[in-house]
Amino acid sequence: MKKLMLIFIGILNFTICNAQSDFVILKDQKTIDKLINVYKILPEFSKTFDITKAEFDFIEEVSRECISNYNKNVMNGFKKRGEKRKYAKMYQIKDLKNYKIQYVPYLNEKGEKEIWINGFCDDFDSDWKRDIIYVFDGGNCYFSIKLNVLTGECLAIGTNGYA
Repeated sequence: MKKLMLIFIGILNFTICNAQSDFVILKDQKTIDKLINVYKILPEFSKTFDITKAEFDFIEEVSRECISNYNKNVMNGFKKRGEKRKYAKMYQIKDLKNYKIQYVPYLNEKGEKEIWINGFCDDFDSDWKRDIIYVFDGGNCYFSIKLNVLTGECLAIGTNGYA
């Protein structure tokens, strides 16, 4: 009985751990500068800030809501155009457990707290916990979101295209 209980706990632990995405918060100015100068993703005078646990929890909640709305809009867009709905799934953001996620908190030019969220399912064996993963194409294996941390407004969201 003891063995059976240990196996059950092990399986439960494995299931719970696999239901969560692996993530990192990149909050160094060097990363911010790269996102400004190299990738042209962030506003020119962005500065980093330390994100609180409460802000992070809020961001996770709002980003899931933002993703849900985005996925509904993608599906509705395909439906309105009379395109096959099965292709819409190629442009929808999958369950977050399928991605590794980089969170980059920054202050915009007005001093407002925003965050850039970068999700990807292939890190090309790079040091993704230190370096930005940025690719062209790749479809819904890659997505990004920009959120206003104070208001929860989804400023931008999308998946990559296909070559």
